[in-house]
Amino acid sequence: MNANDQDEISEAKERVLDAAEILFMRQGYTAITLRDIARELNMKQASLYYHFPKGKEQLYMEMSQRFFLRNRRGLDEAIATAAPTVSAQLYAVAEWFAGQPLVSLASMMHTDMPALQPETADHLSRMAYDALFVPLRTIFIDGAARGETRPVNPDVLAGSFLAIMDGIQFGRKSPHRPSRAQMLDEIISVLLDGLRDRTQPTGPPGISRSPSA
Repeated sequence: MNANDQDEISEAKERVLDAAEILFMRQGYTAITLRDIARELNMKQASLYYHFPKGKEQLYMEMSQRFFLRNRRGLDEAIATAAPTVSAQLYAVAEWFAGQPLVSLASMMHTDMPALQPETADHLSRMAYDALFVPLRTIFIDGAARGETRPVNPDVLAGSFLAIMDGIQFGRKSPHRPSRAQMLDEIISVLLDGLRDRTQPTGPPGISRSPSA
């Protein structure tokens, strides 16, 4: 096989991965079949096995690996080009997420992963942590070390921020949504400064606790 043949195979495989990502991310792993992907590409289902001989799970795994690696590169670049402050880096990360196609990370982790073989799910879960949590953990850890924020479990903060980003993705469909810049400003302000009106007295100690606390 010459170099041109290899390039054509690589391009064909990338087209399959592109189509699979759109369908899997839109409808989930269990809802999509290889037949659906083949139909989307106007090709025979049997042709998919040339690139993914182990079938649908192999295709999903390679699609997810590519997705997570792309996210890690994007987050690292966004953080590296931002000013070295928590707010600037979070805004850069949020801008990057907001510019990506609609994806439900929660659905991917809680619905798709349990449908996979345990070793595949474990591998992808570790990739997801490295791609999505680790860059955000670093922002919060470094921010606390600089004295910008108080020390809070960085995994809790990273998970909360990702959950907010997941919500913003679908909030983009709302007819009453604010501009993207305003939405990101407000979300990051709430995360760093809280919801309480700083111009009003805070009241006696414990006022912010829930009745059950």
